[in-house]
Amino acid sequence: MSNSSKGSSIKSEKETLRKSIERRLHSLDHQQREDASTSISKRLIETVSEDSSVLCYSPLQSEPNIQTAIKHWLRSNFRVSLPKVEGNNIECYTINGTENLIRSPMGILEPDPSKHVKTNAIEIDFIIVPGIGFSRDGTRLGRGGGYYDRYLATSSEQTLKIGVAFSLQIIDVIPAQPHDIPVDHLITD
Repeated sequence: MSNSSKGSSIKSEKETLRKSIERRLHSLDHQQREDASTSISKRLIETVSEDSSVLCYSPLQSEPNIQTAIKHWLRSNFRVSLPKVEGNNIECYTINGTENLIRSPMGILEPDPSKHVKTNAIEIDFIIVPGIGFSRDGTRLGRGGGYYDRYLATSSEQTLKIGVAFSLQIIDVIPAQPHDIPVDHLITD
């Protein structure tokens, strides 16, 4: 099999997996989602050490809501950043609170670059990474745009990449391509 047909096959497998996991996500009711998100936030708070710089994410409806952890870190004077899509890449900005965030065209709350300071990837100690799915070995299935993979490739080797997902998003095997960056640690409900 040629590299291009192999790559096309992996892309097709990933798309099939995305659809399958998204169907599972729709089966979670509001209370299950809330309980699982609370459990995930507690585990994140226990995992991310004091006096750290942490890159979080603004949760989509289908993702674990980690707002409890974000608010804890902000109250505890952690250096908290959120990503913003700019062109084909993610840029990150340090935030002091959840005010001054703007809604992106995709409906995601992002930092307003005119009101927040840009954060360099090598300055971040922990990156909290969402995904459509994860395998137990840390392979991540994203939404297909490669934004997080490109960003993770610029982070320091010491940065701990923490995948966050509901337990039903964990599957045995996710096909990987050379540009796919795995997470170091996985937290689920």
